[in-house]
Amino acid sequence: MFGLWSVGRIFEYLAGFKNFILLYLIAGISGNICSFALIPMLSVGASGSLFGILFCLYVIQKYEEKIASQLKCNKTNMQLGKIILFNVVLNVGFGLFNNSIFDWAAHLGGSVAGILFGFALTTRHKWNLKIILSEKTSLQLKKKFLDNYQIYYFAIIIINILFLMSYFKVKKYQQFYGLAIEKAAQNQTLFLKNSELNQYKSILVDQNKETNPNTILNNALILHKNNFYLPAYKLYEVLLEMNSNNFGSKEFTSNKTKELIQNSMALAKENKPLKEDIIINNDENLNFISIEHEQMCSKPAQLFMTLGYFEISGKLFECAFTLNINENNYAIQSLESFYLASNYNGINEMLNIVNSTQKK
Repeated sequence: MFGLWSVGRIFEYLAGFKNFILLYLIAGISGNICSFALIPMLSVGASGSLFGILFCLYVIQKYEEKIASQLKCNKTNMQLGKIILFNVVLNVGFGLFNNSIFDWAAHLGGSVAGILFGFALTTRHKWNLKIILSEKTSLQLKKKFLDNYQIYYFAIIIINILFLMSYFKVKKYQQFYGLAIEKAAQNQTLFLKNSELNQYKSILVDQNKETNPNTILNNALILHKNNFYLPAYKLYEVLLEMNSNNFGSKEFTSNKTKELIQNSMALAKENKPLKEDIIINNDENLNFISIEHEQMCSKPAQLFMTLGYFEISGKLFECAFTLNINENNYAIQSLESFYLASNYNGINEMLNIVNSTQKK
């Protein structure tokens, strides 16, 4: 908000309050439409508007420098080029390595709208200046196509229409997310909502083998041994939460088991195989597979979801979907779980996985 205040007050001083409000709305709407159309993430904020104002000011600055040079006047010397370059590098960098932090699509849409809005303002000013400096009237002066400032407003509308056309061509991840929200609204009264794992320890540990932490640990190691790195990583995340909450047997909640989970999790994250000593120490369990790989995740996910442990069920259904991308219901239930848990990072991660499977 400080950035918006900093550049906003400069723009308001140069272009007036009405143009400031108009650009703020246009750039914000354009940024959101672009974001909806191009990336499968949820985001909020006024960054699209900020980028629109920043790029519009840059267009005005370059125009002012050109006019000042022609009329031999002093320049304002606004140093917007370095600020824009810094923001562009920041967006590209975070967009490549961590696209959950910066909504580059919203920034792109806002920037394009800002540039076109800047062209509209400077074109109008240029035409008015031409009339003032000429002995002819506005009717006597011949107007070229690019002298019509309205075309830039029209261009903003056309670009947004194109993005909307792309958006309304419903993508797979958009369809899944819509179904997940619908199911969450229908089922939220049917599920319990819990955060304390030990509340149902007897049910989850003693009475059901699929949700027993030792079983889930063996399944994670089996998946890891068979090079299913992402599903194994998701199981390790669940196991680490169980271990931290002292959920399970004394052997499972020990520091030795925690170290095993953390070390294996680090290897899975980097798509590296299990170390030989881990395989040797757990060799008997790693050679026995009684169910399909995906059911290692989907079966416990169902019970955790029923009991209201939505963070865990979301990760387990995500694990199941990565093992069987043709089972759309796993993705929908994962999104539903994360939505009920208000875990928007989990939603974005799941949407990205669905989106990547659609491109293959």
